[in-house]
Amino acid sequence: MTGVEKIKERILEEARSQAETNIERAKEQADAIIETAQKDADSRKNKILEKARQDAVELKKRLRSVAELEARKKKLQAKQEVIEEAFNAAIEKLSALSDEEYKKIITQMIISSVETGTEEIILSPKDKKKLSPDFIQKINKELASKKIKGNLTLSKETRDIKGGFILKSGDIETNNSFEALIRMKREEIEPDVVKALF
Repeated sequence: MTGVEKIKERILEEARSQAETNIERAKEQADAIIETAQKDADSRKNKILEKARQDAVELKKRLRSVAELEARKKKLQAKQEVIEEAFNAAIEKLSALSDEEYKKIITQMIISSVETGTEEIILSPKDKKKLSPDFIQKINKELASKKIKGNLTLSKETRDIKGGFILKSGDIETNNSFEALIRMKREEIEPDVVKALF
C-alpha cells in the first residue's frame, strides 16, 4: 500500500468513524426527541382523559341536578293539584248540602254580612230556584229582631257562582260566593290542608 493510499485509507477511516459518531449522536438525539414527544403525547393524552373524566362527572352532576329539579317540580305540581282538588271538593261539598243545611248556612252568612239591611242579594241560578222569596222575608224578620233594618231584596239577576251569594248595595258588591270566601281564606288554611294531605 502506497503512502497516498494509506492517507486515503486513514481519511476514509476517520470519515467512517466521524460518520458513525454523528449517526450515533443523531440516533441518540432522535431517541431523546421521540422520548420527549412520547412523554408530551402521554401527558396530553392523560390531561385530555382527565378533563373528559371531569367533564363527564360534571355533566353527570348537572344531569342529576336537572333531573332532581324536574322531579321536585313534578312533585310540587302534583301536590298543588291535590290541594286544588281539596279546595274544589270543599266548594262542591258546601254546594251539595241538604236544602235545610244550605239555607241555615246562607242565612247566617247573609246576617253577618249585612251592613244597612237594605242590600240586594244576588244568587246563582240554581240557588235562585232553591231559595224562595219567603227565605229573604225570614232573614228580614231576623234582622229586624236584631234592631237592623230588614229590607233585603232578592235580585232579579243571577251570577255564575257555585254557592253563596253576592251582596249588592248601590254600585258596591261584596262577593260572598263559596269560591271567593275559600280563595280569601286559602292562604290562612292552606298549611293545615297540606299537613292533613301530606
